[in-house]
Amino acid sequence: MVGPGGLVGAVPVIRLGDPNAQRPNDGFTTPPGFDPIWGTLGAPAAHTGDDWLVRSDDTADGVAVDVEVFGNGFQVSGQIRTGQFDRLSDWINMQTGFIQVQNACHVHHGQGRTDSDRAKGTLWVRLNQVVLVAERSPAQQSRPGAPVVEKAKRTVSIVTPGYNLSGNIHVVAYGSISQFLESPDPHFLPVTDLTIRGLADSTMIGRFPFAMVNREQLVTVLDETDSPDGNTAHNDVDSEDDMPLHRRWGAA
Repeated sequence: MVGPGGLVGAVPVIRLGDPNAQRPNDGFTTPPGFDPIWGTLGAPAAHTGDDWLVRSDDTADGVAVDVEVFGNGFQVSGQIRTGQFDRLSDWINMQTGFIQVQNACHVHHGQGRTDSDRAKGTLWVRLNQVVLVAERSPAQQSRPGAPVVEKAKRTVSIVTPGYNLSGNIHVVAYGSISQFLESPDPHFLPVTDLTIRGLADSTMIGRFPFAMVNREQLVTVLDETDSPDGNTAHNDVDSEDDMPLHRRWGAA
């Protein structure tokens, strides 16, 4: 090789990644960890606390809640993990886009629990297409220090795309049902003692102690509370701690 000062000498040719490459006089070798796809930097390594780190779908944590997910023309049975939340109602009202249902499979309306030989897997459901999410067997959870909110129970009949729902909603004491329905939050309304029937077929599809109904899927809400003047805001007032478990689980 000819340099500025004349002929210096031949520089050995080094192939990256060759363990038998000749060493120049300074003793350095080829860059360690060279990868033919990623180059000299190698494959990207995940670092703890990296905001861009993508977690595996199999690592969802939190309490596993057995659920039935109902949409217009479909029903999904499976489990939802609530992450850092104690209650499914808190978790689902923080979600957007798709939600993950584990050990899930599609079932026929009214079939209830699925057969053991039915294929199951991780299912992603678009949240805005969900009519309601029902808990199959709510478990009691102690919430020390949680505020007690007085609520009035209203028996309602709700029509949604594909379903006729009967159950109870719990409106803040001395509040109006119109304010309860018009409020943008929570996105999924808690309903207790829920009975689900199909609009096309009045056969009962299922009964659940607690469910959450998508506010955007409400078509009509009929207040069937037994009251002469139709105003029960001051009647049948109870607190969450006085209500039976299956009537207050998940209510916000």
